[in-house]
Amino acid sequence: MDSKNTVKQVELKLVKIKETSFYLNTEELNSIANFDINNMKIEFGFKVDLQAENNLFILHLIVKFVYPLESSTLKIVELSTANIFEIKSINEFVFVSDNQFEDKAGILPTLLGMAIGTLRGILVAKTAGTLLDDYPLPIVNPTELCNSMKTVK
Repeated sequence: MDSKNTVKQVELKLVKIKETSFYLNTEELNSIANFDINNMKIEFGFKVDLQAENNLFILHLIVKFVYPLESSTLKIVELSTANIFEIKSINEFVFVSDNQFEDKAGILPTLLGMAIGTLRGILVAKTAGTLLDDYPLPIVNPTELCNSMKTVK
């Protein structure tokens, strides 16, 4: 078999999920006249860190819900998490250095999908009993998210 066509299996596991920050502005949310959930805007951001000596890949993810007002926007929710993955032989699959990230195996969308699912669950729990109670984080295509965002170490 041609070695260029050999597929390497990525062995990974989710080691830990940490909530790194949370902000919920319920007072302002409740004071918005004619609140319409359909006007809510969602913003994502992420960055990656690598601890190659421990085979650890850390995916920091942030989501913000902002609401447009007449002259500005109001931040309603902001949640940041750190998802720590262990990836066997990590240097074969990813490279991270000063402001550069290379996903040699195409695993970032998978890891991002897992992190978004975790984020969704945390948001559901944290916004229970608020106006956002019936507004879970929508389905997000992690591949499109990767393609539309610049990752920064």
